Amino acid sequence: MMSKGLFIRLLTLLAVAAGCGQGAGVDGLQVLRHTREIVRHGPHPPGSEAQRKAGEYIAGQLEALGLEVDTHTFRPVTPRGRLRMTNIRGILPGRDERVLILASHYDSKFYDAFEFVGANDGASTSGLVLELARVLVQDNPAGLTLWFVFFDGEEAVGEWSSADSLYGSREFVKREKNRGNLRKVGAMILLDLVGGKDLRILQEGYSTPWLNKIIWNQASRLGHERIFRSSGRGSHIEDDHLPFLRAGIPAVDLIDLSYAHWHKPTDTLDKLSGPNLEVVGAVVLASLPEIARQVKRK
Repeated sequence: MMSKGLFIRLLTLLAVAAGCGQGAGVDGLQVLRHTREIVRHGPHPPGSEAQRKAGEYIAGQLEALGLEVDTHTFRPVTPRGRLRMTNIRGILPGRDERVLILASHYDSKFYDAFEFVGANDGASTSGLVLELARVLVQDNPAGLTLWFVFFDGEEAVGEWSSADSLYGSREFVKREKNRGNLRKVGAMILLDLVGGKDLRILQEGYSTPWLNKIIWNQASRLGHERIFRSSGRGSHIEDDHLPFLRAGIPAVDLIDLSYAHWHKPTDTLDKLSGPNLEVVGAVVLASLPEIARQVKRK
């Protein structure tokens, strides 16, 4: 006899699948809908009411997918004093307890001089991670346990430094290490600034080479060399993957710092491309089976 909990979960999955109409693929329009909800209250830097509402939306979407949702609120010291920040994680158990993380930051950078909503810089990738969660709830080709993680406080509150940046990812790694969970994490994929219309992603310099190789091979196989450029190498970028790399966890940062509206008031919804977000999502999904095989070999 089916348990009540399993019955409710099956109903949730059927409702999600029926409502999307895109089969197993990433729906760029749905990513843009999530993005719109995250920025609808305007600038949402850490500690703001708008950021609290953005976090509630993300957690609510993960819960609607039937995922276990873990939120962790912390109050680090910043150049603006102690600020309330909240990391959010949705957990999809797999056949294997080893963990693959799909992550984004969801805060926007604070500016005194202008309004900055960060439509691409945080919101679009958070929307894409939510959409990947929707797809992977229906079919997880990796077989690993998946954590969908949304970091608060990626942006510097003042000027970027090792102390004033990456608050959420640093706290996440410290907390999971203290809880004995970090040893389960086999790899981490970070998404940042991948929603632009003129999207160009180069291999980021700090990222683990074998993760870069798998992802770019899949992009080439799918015919997406226009976006995932094989010629040239990207910069070494300080981003939320660094705390994981420092902890010995393979990690990759998919990021386009050629985005013309980066950290400008013009980083708004009209600058985003649903089709490009679909491409990035499709490449990530296609890469998961081989990434899982590499994790299981270690």
